[in-house]
Parts: sequence; C-alpha cells; structure tokens
Amino acid sequence: MTAPRVVLGKYPSVDSLYGAARALQAAGHSALDFYSPYPLPGSDEVLRLKKSPVPFVAGTAALIGVVSGVLMQWWMNDVDYAINVANRSVVPSPTWMPVTFELGVLLAGVSIFFGLMAIFRFPRPYDPLFEVEAFRSATIDTLWLSVAVKADEVPGVSEELRKLGAAQVELVPEEA
Repeated sequence: MTAPRVVLGKYPSVDSLYGAARALQAAGHSALDFYSPYPLPGSDEVLRLKKSPVPFVAGTAALIGVVSGVLMQWWMNDVDYAINVANRSVVPSPTWMPVTFELGVLLAGVSIFFGLMAIFRFPRPYDPLFEVEAFRSATIDTLWLSVAVKADEVPGVSEELRKLGAAQVELVPEEA
C-alpha cells in the first residue's frame, strides 16, 4: 500500500479557504488541515476536529495529585510519625491545603506537557512540508490548505483546488 500524498493549496482569504475545505469534505476528502500565521476562528468546526483529550488528561492528573497529596500528608502526620500536639484531628486541616494544591497543579502541568508530546507526536524536527519552498510563507502572510490523498488522486485534487480558488498548488515530496 502506498503512502498518502499531500497536496497544498494557497488561498487569498479565510472565506475562500473555508469554502474550499467544505467543498473537499463534500467530495469525500477528510484528511484536511489549515496552515496560517494567525489563529483562524471557527477552523475547528470547518475541519470537524474532535474534542481535545488534554482537559481530561489534566483533570485526571490534578485529581490524582490532590488525592495523593492528602494521602501522603495523612500517612506522614497520622500514621508513620504520629505526634499528637494540641489534640489535633486526623481529618485534613487547612495546613494541608498548600501541599495538596501544589501537588495537583504539578501533576496537571507535567501531564499536559507529556500528554501533548504523546498526542501530537512531538518532537518532530522534520516534516516533508518543509521541502516546499513556497510553503515558507505560511508563517508570514499566507493561508494554506493541505489534503492527504492517494497517489492516483493527486491530479484530480490539484485541479479541484485550482477550481476552488487556490492561487498556487504544490505537491509535497514523499518522505525518503
């Protein structure tokens, strides 16, 4: 089975970019992506992106951090080295809150960092898109739409991108 090829289309405006993406989705293409030097409002709806798992990862890690902070302090203060000064209670007190909060924040932050690395397959120092000379404008002032297609569909998709208003169409070279 051959690897999918990526075709890039350069668009002059956000409306034409969104229109081309919707037309390609209606034609049955689902592997679309936008490249822009600034955030595009509504692009996640246009691309039909799934909801990000990062909030779930962060919330779960924060909850684990809070629970482990409380359990750690309970173990250290009431079980392992129990010194009952002033007849203090066994239940969590306000003095436990800073450690509990900080452990929750620490685990949430670390899990977000490593979760993003895993989800987005970072670090990725090389991408075949970098070989397209015209694509360098994606970080300056140009809007690009990429479509991943089978090798035999490349001419048809290239022509469709031109019909949909692409000012320039480029084929990304295959990975070595």
